[in-house]
Amino acid sequence: MSYNFLPIQTDKTSIKEVTDLLRITFPHAKKYTEAFISWQYIDNPVGKMMGYNAYAGTTLAAHYALMPIKAKIFGKEEKGLLSLNTATHPEHRGKRLFPRLASESYKEAADKGFSFVIGVANAQSTPGFLKKLDFQLIRMLDAKLGWGKIIRTKEDCDLDYQRIWDEETVQWRISNPELHYKIKNNRILAPTDRFGIQAILKDFDQSYNIADNSTNTLNLRPFKLWIGIDNSIHWKKSFYFDIPLKMRPSPLNLIFKDLTDKGRKFDFSKIQFNALDFDAY
Repeated sequence: MSYNFLPIQTDKTSIKEVTDLLRITFPHAKKYTEAFISWQYIDNPVGKMMGYNAYAGTTLAAHYALMPIKAKIFGKEEKGLLSLNTATHPEHRGKRLFPRLASESYKEAADKGFSFVIGVANAQSTPGFLKKLDFQLIRMLDAKLGWGKIIRTKEDCDLDYQRIWDEETVQWRISNPELHYKIKNNRILAPTDRFGIQAILKDFDQSYNIADNSTNTLNLRPFKLWIGIDNSIHWKKSFYFDIPLKMRPSPLNLIFKDLTDKGRKFDFSKIQFNALDFDAY
């Protein structure tokens, strides 16, 4: 069977087409509505979603989407992409469509001036990104459960990577139509599907002034889940503890691909990456 590979579009028909494929691929994920996909693919202030589709005739067989973001890399602000939605129709699996979609996407991204791709991959998909697509494995994301304040030991300086958030992008991020967030004292929280647990997406410093959202209490959820990488946190002084690997649905790995000719790689101890920086919540 032959396939046509085309850049993704964001018109109304294309949004419905992508939504339908994601629903087929992930039948238990309730978030995949046309409103959610429009929010992800069109409304992002940094730019519309990029990527490629594979068509078998008029049928969308496979899809790969990357979200434009801004980040400070080695002290310089750059525009890159967050590797996000991948989906292959059950009738077209095993055709090696994803590597082709990815290579076409990265070529287009580099041509348009994007300098990197960063993503979070589960244990099953990580080897493919590393061996076939030349990604760097930075390291597994920490996953901790606890309560109370998170104590920091030092300022976030001399970082290799930190995503840039401003008022416009924060407001867009928390306008997710399929999830309601709680905001208090510059901390953004999200509900989880686990009883009594809410996720800390990010603690912003005092240079930000994010309005509290007291109307959303997230019900009774005394425990906090923290996912990410942040070497400035003093975990021994914070009441948070590692979640054992056997209790996690799947370990999550942070991966990076340099789209420049510099061959840049990150030191994991100089990464700041939070749950707000990807699409877990």
